[in-house]
Amino acid sequence: MKIGRRALTTGALAGALPLARPANLSALAAEPAWIDTHAHVFVRGLKSATDARYAPTYDASWQTLLELAQKNGVGRAVLLQPSFLGFDNAYLFEALRAEPGRFRGVPWVSPSIEISQHDWEGLAQIGVKGLRFPIYGLPTPQWSAYRDMLGEALKRDWPIHLYVESKRLPEILPLLLDSGHKVVIPHYGMFDRTLGPARDPGFKALLDSAASGRVWVVMCGAYRVGPERARAATPMLLDAFGPARLMWASDWPHTDTGLDRVTTYPKTLKWFEEWVPDAAVRRTILVDTPSKLYSF
Repeated sequence: MKIGRRALTTGALAGALPLARPANLSALAAEPAWIDTHAHVFVRGLKSATDARYAPTYDASWQTLLELAQKNGVGRAVLLQPSFLGFDNAYLFEALRAEPGRFRGVPWVSPSIEISQHDWEGLAQIGVKGLRFPIYGLPTPQWSAYRDMLGEALKRDWPIHLYVESKRLPEILPLLLDSGHKVVIPHYGMFDRTLGPARDPGFKALLDSAASGRVWVVMCGAYRVGPERARAATPMLLDAFGPARLMWASDWPHTDTGLDRVTTYPKTLKWFEEWVPDAAVRRTILVDTPSKLYSF
């Protein structure tokens, strides 16, 4: 079986020592290590998908991510398959094998690939902890083609990661939730930045879905919805979901934005600290919630 265009091999996985903490960070940065729950890694030379909306011309390696994260008090990360690489998850799997103690992974898997139980177990062993559907701007999948894959996610308690316009959430969220899935939504809930969180019916549907107890929202990519609007959405998300189903992320390397890949990382943490002033709540969002969801 192949994921993307390369054979899946797991190999032996060794543990990793925790990252050291910079001494000059605030008290918020106490052990255990914070978790960045939405980041992407890639290097130049990887083949882009034929329908890619963009194709970066720079490297964003997993080694660079770890180094930058360490400087900002972050020791672990959840890596999501970049949409522009399509179904070729080879580099993502390379990162998971290299740092099993620090990374968890969420691939985008083609429904046309036959995957055996042995292969699924191999993915779990290298740190796969979810399935991604980056369908922003793309047609809604024919979910029947994913029946077996979604069944495997249910069996393994893997969340489904949806990157989709908020206006499509009222259609897609109930389908997944009624089937028993856990769902993760990025970018402060994906509300329409023109409407803002208070006027977006898709965002309201997301807030209403909190009652299911099976939806998580990642506080990342404020620049994708507008920082001031993300600030306004924060208390709404805290009220609906509580810190037990909210997570922070850098959205590194801030693809398709032109933002500085070094200075924006700490800026996302600064926004988070300003918008969530309670230290105990921040710790839950930074450590406890993602540790439980991704089995760190």
